[in-house]
Amino acid sequence: MKRILLCVIMVSVLMGCAVTTKSIYPGTGITFDLSEDGVQILGKVIACQGGYCINDETGRAEWPLSLVTPPPASTYQAALRKKAAKIYNVPEGQIILGEIDVGFYTEIVGTIRGWTATSIVGRKMIKSFIDNN
Repeated sequence: MKRILLCVIMVSVLMGCAVTTKSIYPGTGITFDLSEDGVQILGKVIACQGGYCINDETGRAEWPLSLVTPPPASTYQAALRKKAAKIYNVPEGQIILGEIDVGFYTEIVGTIRGWTATSIVGRKMIKSFIDNN
């Protein structure tokens, strides 16, 4: 009986850390849209922070966050822009973000332990470069 109770408690604890929710954020309100002229689509970029996230530089898992409320949208935008610039070797100022999907890893009580953001990114082409091609 004690083992069954222990199993139920362990499953509850583990499941509590795996609850996910999803939110959608705009890329930015002041930048070009991905469908406008002069924007080259680069691809999909995924950025993460906190629990369930593997650091790109060290290859190690990150420590879980302990947030009561989700970070502002600028947190995801900056992380995606930085990662896209690194992946595609493009200056951050030329990166255009599409709609951002954010998934949160939360506990049953609502504490956010990590997040993962995904977006299609593009590159704002410089006018003189467009005219030459």
